[in-house]
Amino acid sequence: MAFQVALSFEDGVTRFIKCEPDQTVADASYRQRINIPLDCRDGACGTCKAFCESGDYDGGTYIDDALSPDEASRGYVLPCSMKPRSDLVLQIASTSAVAKTQAATYSATLTGLDRLSPTTFALTLETPDRDKLAFLPGQYVNIEVPGTGQTRSYSFSNAPDDKELTFLVKLTPGGLMSDYLTERAAPGDELRFTGPNGSFFLRETERPVLLLAGGTGLAPILSILRAMRACGSSRPAHLVYGVSTDDDLVELDTLASLAAEVEGLTWDYCVADPDSSAPNKGYVTSLIRDEHLHGGDVAVYLCGPPPMVEAVRKHFTDAGVQPTGFYYEKFALAAPAGEATAGANAAGRGQTPGATAPAGAAASGVAAPGVAAPGTAAPGAAASGVAVSGAAASGAAASGAAAPGVAASGVAAPGTAAPGAAAPGAAALGTAAPGGAAPAATASARSVAVKTPASPAPGAPAAPGSASPSPERAGASRTVAGQAIFPPAELAPLRGGPARAAAEEAATARTIAGQPIWPAGGGAGALDAGEPLRPTASRAIAGQEMLPRAEIAPLTEPPLTEPGRYEIGEEHPSVHESDAVFEARQALELGAVEITIGRLSSQQLAGYRLLAEATLPYVDGDRFLDAAAYTETNAAFHDYLFTLTGNEHLLQAYHALGVKGHMTETLRDATWCHPRCAQDHLDIVAAFEAGDRTAARRLVAEHAERSKTTMRRAMDDKKAARRPRFISPGRFDGKVVVVTGAAQGIGERVARRISAEGGTVVLADRADLVTDVADELTGEALPVLADLETWAGAQAVAEAALARYGRIDVLVNNVGGAIWFKPFTEFTPDQIDAEIRRSLMTTLYSCRAALPSMAARGRGVIVNVSSAATRGIHRIPYSAAKGGINAITASLALEYADAGIRVVATAPGGTEAPPRRISRGGSALETEQERAWFQAHIDQTVNSSLMKRYGTLDEQAAAITFLASDEASYITGTVLPVAGGDLG
Repeated sequence: MAFQVALSFEDGVTRFIKCEPDQTVADASYRQRINIPLDCRDGACGTCKAFCESGDYDGGTYIDDALSPDEASRGYVLPCSMKPRSDLVLQIASTSAVAKTQAATYSATLTGLDRLSPTTFALTLETPDRDKLAFLPGQYVNIEVPGTGQTRSYSFSNAPDDKELTFLVKLTPGGLMSDYLTERAAPGDELRFTGPNGSFFLRETERPVLLLAGGTGLAPILSILRAMRACGSSRPAHLVYGVSTDDDLVELDTLASLAAEVEGLTWDYCVADPDSSAPNKGYVTSLIRDEHLHGGDVAVYLCGPPPMVEAVRKHFTDAGVQPTGFYYEKFALAAPAGEATAGANAAGRGQTPGATAPAGAAASGVAAPGVAAPGTAAPGAAASGVAVSGAAASGAAASGAAAPGVAASGVAAPGTAAPGAAAPGAAALGTAAPGGAAPAATASARSVAVKTPASPAPGAPAAPGSASPSPERAGASRTVAGQAIFPPAELAPLRGGPARAAAEEAATARTIAGQPIWPAGGGAGALDAGEPLRPTASRAIAGQEMLPRAEIAPLTEPPLTEPGRYEIGEEHPSVHESDAVFEARQALELGAVEITIGRLSSQQLAGYRLLAEATLPYVDGDRFLDAAAYTETNAAFHDYLFTLTGNEHLLQAYHALGVKGHMTETLRDATWCHPRCAQDHLDIVAAFEAGDRTAARRLVAEHAERSKTTMRRAMDDKKAARRPRFISPGRFDGKVVVVTGAAQGIGERVARRISAEGGTVVLADRADLVTDVADELTGEALPVLADLETWAGAQAVAEAALARYGRIDVLVNNVGGAIWFKPFTEFTPDQIDAEIRRSLMTTLYSCRAALPSMAARGRGVIVNVSSAATRGIHRIPYSAAKGGINAITASLALEYADAGIRVVATAPGGTEAPPRRISRGGSALETEQERAWFQAHIDQTVNSSLMKRYGTLDEQAAAITFLASDEASYITGTVLPVAGGDLG
C-alpha cells in the first residue's frame, strides 16, 4: 500500500507524492520528479533535513552529524533515509523553485545589427556567461524587447560552440521587436534572454538529412549546418530554402560557403512570387527529388508554417515514403502591435498576455513559402498571413496585419484574434493548422503541441470574397484574397510500401502508445480541422492530450502564457516495425548530455545516482525479477536527465515518443533483459560525475542498443508464447465458435487455438482488450464487448454472432474466477452475490441466449469451464458456483440431447497464466493474514494435484477444444478434470 506524502515548501507550495513502504521519501520524490535537497543519499550529510509535521515513519539509518538525537526527537527527519508507515506531511527547507529545473536567464550585449534585406535583420549578441550557455543546433531563446517587459522567440543561427550568438529577425510593421530594431536599437544595448528551449534540433546519427526551411525558418537550419561543419560531418545532406518574395532572400552567400565546406551538402532555393528573378519559382516541394529521400532512410528537418508542413507530408505520402525521422517546427501567428487587445493571449513564442506581434513576423499579406500564392494584397483584398510557428525560429511568423478595410487571414494560436484585433472594417480570420501533424499509421506520430482556431472579431464583416469563419475554417489557411490557392487534401500518414488493411490503418493512425488521440473519421490518418481532439484521461503536453496522466504534477509548470503556441514534433515508424523510437530516444539523450555534462550540481548528481540505483533491485543478471517495476524506475531515470536540461520541451518530446508505454506493454510478461541494462544506468551517472563527455555519450548509445535488444527479444518471446502449442489444422473449418472471457487467460488461448484451426471466432468480454486479441488472430474474428453477468449482455453476444454469421456452432463458457480468497465466514453477503454472478450466472445466461438458435438448427456444442475448486478452501462461493456449472452441464446434456446438442465441461486445476491485465476485482492483499489465506489456497491446489504443479494455458485449451470438436461427438454430460490428477 502506497502512502501519500505532502512536501510543503517554504514559499507555501505543497507537492504530493506516493511513497511505497519500502521506499525512502527521497527515492519516491525523485522518481516523481520532485527534486528535494539531496547530496549523500545515505544519511551522512544532512542536506535533505526536513521537519515531519504529522505521520508515522521509520527514520532509517544515519549518523549523528547528519541528524542529532535531539533533532530526531523533535521531529526532524532525513528523507534520504526515512520510510513511511502512514501518510506524511514534511516541511522542506527550501522553496519550490529548488524542486524544479528551469531554463536560465542571461544578460547580453547587442554587438551587431545588420539589415540583410528590406524585410530581414541579422542580430548578434554576446553574453559574459557564454561558457554556461549550452544549446543544441535548432533550439531557440526568448529575447526580452528592451523597454517593454515582453519577449519574442528566435532560434540561434550560429553553431553551439560559436562565441557570438546570431539570430534572423523578420520585420513586421508595428511589431515590438521590429520597432525596436528599426527605431531605437544600437550596438552596446543591454538585452536579456531565457533559454534554450525547444526539442527541434539536429539528432546525431549518420543517416542522410533533408533540410527544409521557409522564410526566416532558415535560422535553425543554419545552426544545424554550422554544427555539421564544426564536427566535420560527411553525412549526405540536402537543403531546400523557400521564401515568398525576392526581398525575403537572405544568407545565400553563407549557404554557398557552407556547401563548399560541408562534405556531402547540396542545396537549392525557390521564391513563390512568379515575378521573382530567382531561377526556381514555386514552393519547396517542387525541389524535393527522389534522391533526396533515400527510399525513406532519411531524417527530415522542417521549419515552416503549418500548411507547408502538411504539403511536405503529402508529398512524402504520394511518393510512398515514410521518413525514419520527421522533425518539424511549425510557425505561429501573432497580431502586430496595436491590433491585439489588452489581455489577449499572443500567439508568438514566449509572448505575454496583452503582447503584440512577435518580432520578425512575416509581412502582412505575404504567403508562406510553398503554401499559397505570393504577393501582398491590394487595398480591399484579403491579406493572407499564414503564420510561422516556430518561429521559431527566427520569428518568421506571418503577421496577418491588414490595412483598413482589409481582411486579415492567418493561422492563429488559441485566443490570438481578440475582439477588435482587426483594423476597422477588417475580418480577422484565424485558422488553425489541421490538428497538427498527421500521425503515422502505426501509432508513432509524436506531436508536441497543437493550435486551435481563433475566433473572428465580433461584428467585423468579412471582406468580399474572403472565407467565412465557420467550422470549415481550415479552408481559410488555403486562400489568398478569397481565392483557393492551397487545395484541401486528405493527408495520409507517412507510410511507404503496401498499405495495411483499412480498418487497421484507421485505428492505429489515431493512437499514440495505444491511446486514442484523434477521433474516427476522415480515413486512415487524414486530418480534419473540424474535428475536435477526443477528450481522454491523458497527460496534456502544451495543450494537446498525449499520454496517460501521471500521478504527479510536471516538474516545470507551464507558464501562464505558453511560450509555445506553436508546434514542435517528430514522427517515426512504430516500434513494432523498426528501432526508430529507441534511436530517437538515444538522439534526444545525446542532446541532453551535451547540455548538462559538466554543469550539474552535487545535488543533481546525487538525485541522478539515486534513480540509477532504484532500477537495480528488479533485475538479476539477464533476468527480470519484476519487469513492471523496472519499467517504472527506468522511466524515472531517463526522465530525470531531461529535467536537468531546464528545457521542458525535451522532456515532453521524450514522453511523446511513448517509450515507457511501449516498454510497459512489451515487457509485461518478459523474463529476459540484457545483463548490462541496469548497470548502464550506474555507469552513465559515473561518467557524469567524472565529467567524461566521451564516456557518457558512448554509454548512452550502447544503452540504447541494449534496450532495443531487450525489446526485440521480448516481442519475439511474446509472439512465441501466444502461438498455441498444440494445433490440429482444419479441425474447426466452417465452424462459428463463441468464446466468452476471451480477453485473457484460458479464454484467450482457446480463441487463438480455434482460430489457428480454421474456426470463425466470436470473442466476448467486457474488457476492450478483447479487440486487440481479435485483431491478432489470423482468421475471421468478431470481438463483442458485453457484460455477461447480465441477461442483456449475454443476449447481445448471441445476437451479434447470429447477425454476422447466422448461427452458433459452439459456445465456450469461460467467464468466471474467484474474486476473494478467505474463509467463508469472512465473506460479506454482497461479496457472495458477486462471486455467484461472476462464476455461475454468466454461464446460465449465455447458455440461455445460445440454445434457441442451436435447437432450431438441431445441432450445437456447449463447453462449460468449471473448476477442480469444487473441493477447495478459502473460495467457497466460487466453489459453489462451479458446482452449479457441473449441475448445469449434466442437466442440459440430458434435456437437449434429443435436439442434437452436446453439453460438456472441463474442470481446470491451478493454471499458470501471465498477470491479469485487468483485475477480476476484489482488493489487494494488504495484511499478513490476507496473504496467508491466499497462500493456503495455492498450497491446497498444488497438493491436491498428483503431479504437484500448475497446468499451462495450452493444456487447458487442449481439453476444451477437444470437447468442442467433432472428435468428441460421442461425449456429453461429462465433466473432464484437467488438474494433474485432482478429480475436484
